[in-house]
Amino acid sequence: MSNEQIKPTAASAAKTLLMRIFEAIRHNWKLKLLSLLIAVTVWGALISQDPSLTREKTFDNVPVSITGAETLQRSGLVVVEGLERLEPIRMRVDVPQKSYDTVSASNYSVRVDLSRITSVGEQKIPILTLSTTTYGNVSWLSANEITVRVEEYVTRRRIPVKAVQTGQVPEGFYSTSLNVDPANVIISGPKTMVERIESVVVAVDMSAVASNIGVQYTAVPFRLMDKEGNEIKSKLISVTSENVLLDTILIEQSVYATKIADVNLTAVTKGKVREGYRIAAVTSDPKQIEIAGNPEDIKNIDLLDLFSFLDVSDMTETAIRAFRVVKPDGVVYMSDTAVYLTVEIVPVDSTTEE
Repeated sequence: MSNEQIKPTAASAAKTLLMRIFEAIRHNWKLKLLSLLIAVTVWGALISQDPSLTREKTFDNVPVSITGAETLQRSGLVVVEGLERLEPIRMRVDVPQKSYDTVSASNYSVRVDLSRITSVGEQKIPILTLSTTTYGNVSWLSANEITVRVEEYVTRRRIPVKAVQTGQVPEGFYSTSLNVDPANVIISGPKTMVERIESVVVAVDMSAVASNIGVQYTAVPFRLMDKEGNEIKSKLISVTSENVLLDTILIEQSVYATKIADVNLTAVTKGKVREGYRIAAVTSDPKQIEIAGNPEDIKNIDLLDLFSFLDVSDMTETAIRAFRVVKPDGVVYMSDTAVYLTVEIVPVDSTTEE
């Protein structure tokens, strides 16, 4: 058989096979659709698993976190200006296909690291981001750095705490002097601020003293004051005692009941005035004294005695002397501890009435 006879036969067979395949596909459209779906699915799976295939995604109002502040302080430095101007930024990222729908701005850890600062003065700090194979890389930031001002971070010890009374103790009550706890504190912060602090002042409103008798404890906020009496405020300043951060000072005071007692003028003179003279009157200044103590201790105290008496022997003129007042048991306070005793001496024929 010749080659010319074989070639037409092979060509016919191939043509017949193609026509049969075409007819099978044309008449079996369901098989055709299924094949297409399988192809698309396989293509999508392959695309999603390929980390080199990414899509761009933009995030707005991305917060910039601050790290390394404690490390910076341990290095003796602190940022005093610039962080308050740290606003949210915009960010563009190249995200792998498989993570596009689930990724968020937090996955890129947008931050400034203060521990990178090594000196005082004006410093520029880069805004850092995190890149991973899972979430891709940051390709653009609306701001790449911030400018801050840095000072030395210093500590001063044994800064005194002073209690200042305002208002009046309610009538009928008496409060002892105020005790503060702690009496001294440790202050740390920017050098220019800490060096100006003269004292820690606690203002105690005495009109707010509770009516119950006994020892009272109150936690009172404090203020940091300079020599001129100006308050120094800053969130960068810390006040501590025994490694405990403070925002109040404990005030201790004892509250007692009060009453008024007369000065006892009975038998406050001794001897006799010169013949032809007489004692016209005996008075004290003040006439009455406020005393304070526990109610059961002072309820029966109505008169207060003097420590001594005035010897008027052979006197012819009015005498004025200062005398100490006896403090009875149970009395913790007297408004006066001494009085001026006046013994008025006049001639017997004087018209002055006793």
